[in-house]
Amino acid sequence: MASTGPRASTGPRASHAAPILRRIRAFITGRSAEGFDDLARDALAFQARFIAPIARLCAARQVDPTAIGHWREVPAVPAAAFAELVLAAAPALETFRSSGTTGGPRSVHHHPFPDLYRQVIDVSFPAFCLDPALAADGARVPMLALVPPRAQVADSSLGFMVDHVLRRFGAGDSTYAFDERGVCVEAATAFARQRQAEQRPLLVLATAFALVRWLDALAAASLRLALPAGSAIFETGGTKGRVREIGRGELLAAIGATLGVPATRVVREYGMTELTSQLYSRVLAGGDADLLVAPPWVRAHVLDPRTLAATHGDARGLIAIFDLANLGSALHILTEDVGIAEAGGIRLLGRAGGASLRGCSLTVEDLASRDGDSRDETG
Repeated sequence: MASTGPRASTGPRASHAAPILRRIRAFITGRSAEGFDDLARDALAFQARFIAPIARLCAARQVDPTAIGHWREVPAVPAAAFAELVLAAAPALETFRSSGTTGGPRSVHHHPFPDLYRQVIDVSFPAFCLDPALAADGARVPMLALVPPRAQVADSSLGFMVDHVLRRFGAGDSTYAFDERGVCVEAATAFARQRQAEQRPLLVLATAFALVRWLDALAAASLRLALPAGSAIFETGGTKGRVREIGRGELLAAIGATLGVPATRVVREYGMTELTSQLYSRVLAGGDADLLVAPPWVRAHVLDPRTLAATHGDARGLIAIFDLANLGSALHILTEDVGIAEAGGIRLLGRAGGASLRGCSLTVEDLASRDGDSRDETG
């Protein structure tokens, strides 16, 4: 579970980031009561100074980065831009790439501030994913990870996150059950059975696809487990495009029937290669299992795909995420996911079709350099 890359940013642009970076860190940890919009303005001004595509986008949108009054005024950058441009305010210390399961170009997130990513995990993960009683007294939980370890996929942002979670919050016997062939069914089942025998609640961290793989193997062997009371599942991603696609309702039912973990103990996580922070369901605190909630340094809303204006009521649109922790790349990300904004969160409906994404292409053109060279140097 070794982490890669140095732990501190170096170079002139990284040093210029220090003041705004300190302010964002203080806001994330709750040590600062500074206004969100003030941080958004100064973070955008920093990005426009050191990330040429962001400066071009602001100019095209006639936005003065030093004078915005509300975070919504920050132009949204389509997630697709990460596959075409280098968006980095300083030399990258970690480089994350999307899985490429859609068949298109892979997004690349050149991340200059990985310690900020670790801080985001330290604050948000226990708040959403650990039993409140355990999170309160600092107890470590046995964790079973059904994702590739960093040694196998060093450029996975999910792998970075899970590696840190196991180190920071996992008990000493926490482990991976995943290798080059995929989910290690036998190892995962043996680990779960041992925790069952010890009556020690565990946390399973997995993609939806990995869970389906494990559940299918257990069903084929006519095996059912009864994980100890208090166990939970961290589930991220979907199964679209895989060998077998299932809906979330079917997945939750299978988890309950095969692992003995009720839907009220399955935390849904929404993350992206292009983001530093994640959204989660508050299910462990009694919240809606499918309502995605943003931590305090993140704002999530829904935009009309044609006009990029905010939707109203229960209108569907493209989910957009404003993440202060994305200081090193792009603060405001326009995703390719469709959702509905509700009180307290976002309800994810699925992926957008090609027609819904046409409005994003003009934004990518505004980000790109006018001489046709779409890639900027980060050194």
